[in-house]
Amino acid sequence: MMKKIILLLTLVATLLLSTAAAWAASQSMVDKARILTPAQRMQVETQLKAVEQKYGIRCAVVTMGTIGNAKPGIYANQLIDNVFNDGPNGNIVFLQVIDQRQWYISTDKKLKDVVVGIPGTEYISKAAVPYLKKGDEVGAYKTYAKRVDELMAYYQKHGKGWQPEKEFPWIAVVGAIIAGGAVASSYKRSLIAAMSNVRKEVSADAYLEQGSFALEHEHDTYLYTNVTYTPKAKQGHRGAGSVSTSSSDGGHGGGGGGY
Repeated sequence: MMKKIILLLTLVATLLLSTAAAWAASQSMVDKARILTPAQRMQVETQLKAVEQKYGIRCAVVTMGTIGNAKPGIYANQLIDNVFNDGPNGNIVFLQVIDQRQWYISTDKKLKDVVVGIPGTEYISKAAVPYLKKGDEVGAYKTYAKRVDELMAYYQKHGKGWQPEKEFPWIAVVGAIIAGGAVASSYKRSLIAAMSNVRKEVSADAYLEQGSFALEHEHDTYLYTNVTYTPKAKQGHRGAGSVSTSSSDGGHGGGGGGY
C-alpha cells in the first residue's frame, strides 16, 4: 500500500513538472495559481528578464495552487533540474505554494556559491516574504529579483558569495572588562591593607564622634504601594522570511518556510 502511495505522489509530481516544462520556454514568471493580473505578470516578468540578461542566469518565479503532498523544497529542486535549467551562469527559482502557504527558494550548484547557505537565502527571503504576508505578491517577486541582482553584483565584484559580517564579540569584551576590574580592585585592596595609618572598622558607628548626635523624634508614615505587572514577552519566531526547512544537497542550495 505504501509503495502505491509513493508511486501515486511521484506520478502527480511528474505530471505537474511535465506541465511546467511547457511554461519555461519563454516565461520566467509562471503564475499557475492565477493570483496576478496579466499586467502584474508582465511587470514581474520584465524585472526578472532584466536580471537574467544582466548576469546570464535564469531567475524564475512560480506560483502553484497546490503541489499535493509534495514538499516545496523537493518540488522547487525539481523545477531547477527539469524546467528552469537553461541559465549559462546558473538558475534560481522562487516557489510559492498557495494551499500550504509555503515559499521556497532553490538554486542550482552554480548559484549555490552566490546565494550562500541560509544567510544568503534569508538575504532574499527576509526582504521578499513580508510582502507575501501582506498579500502583495508583486512586491514580493520584484524584491526577490532585486535581491538576486544585488547578490550577483556582489559576487562579480568580490569573487565570492555574500555572507553577513561576524557580530562584534561583546561577551568577550565585557568579560575582559569585568576581569580587569576585579584585578584592579584586588590590587587596590592590597595597597590599602599595606598602609599603616588606615584601619578598617566593622560598623558605621565607629566613624561617629560619641555625643555629637542625638535623635529627639522618630516617626514613620506608610502611605501605599503601587504594584505594576508587565507580562513577559513570549518567545516568538525568527521573523517573516526566516528559513525553517531546507532541501539543500550537493546540487542545490536554498531554503524555505511559511508565510
